[in-house]
Amino acid sequence: VMTPHPALSRGPSELVQLAGEWRGGLPDGGAMVEEKRDGVRAHYIGGTLRTREGIEIGGVGHILHRLAGIERAYGQPLMFDGEFIAPGGYQATLRHIGQGLRAPEQGTLHLFDVLHADEWQANNCDRPLYERKAMISSLVRMQADSDDGWTWRAGTHGKEPDGPPVAIIPDVWCSTQADVEQMAAEIWARGGEGIMLKDAESVYRRERSNAWRKFKRNGWATRKVA
Repeated sequence: VMTPHPALSRGPSELVQLAGEWRGGLPDGGAMVEEKRDGVRAHYIGGTLRTREGIEIGGVGHILHRLAGIERAYGQPLMFDGEFIAPGGYQATLRHIGQGLRAPEQGTLHLFDVLHADEWQANNCDRPLYERKAMISSLVRMQADSDDGWTWRAGTHGKEPDGPPVAIIPDVWCSTQADVEQMAAEIWARGGEGIMLKDAESVYRRERSNAWRKFKRNGWATRKVA
């Protein structure tokens, strides 16, 4: 049985912050730039992992276990924002989500943001992105330090999916437009999808914002269509 999303019955209509399109220019001093991973946007809140449309993703018990452990170590409910990728890339990820809660356990949630759950619920997080990104590293390290390495997750008998349940998307600082274009060209050369440019001082709101902008070789649509 799918659990209801805690925000579907109240505004705003978006469940996560969405990006605009990059057409040149940078904030004063530069921007944080991340590689855009070719998966499906997903967020963890209230013990479930869901797409940006609110569809619950199945076969992610290993991810839920890891993030719930982080919440316990932190002592406060959290919302994690990232890109879910199943083995095999974008099309394989769509097939995984299409299986619903019957999907086999697999995949990694690539994290790029975190909020306190009450900040997300109220749509009122004014802590800057650079602080939130540092918080992700601190949280993942905190929970890893508390893991004894011996206790099996219930029902697994020690057998876990290949690959890490969560990973952090690294960022680099680009000071000029030339830096951005060079990074994008390097990612395209190795078959990557593109980059995300983010204002390090930006707040988080559940709406489309030009504080985050995406840059892709063939241009960006406002959303992917399977």
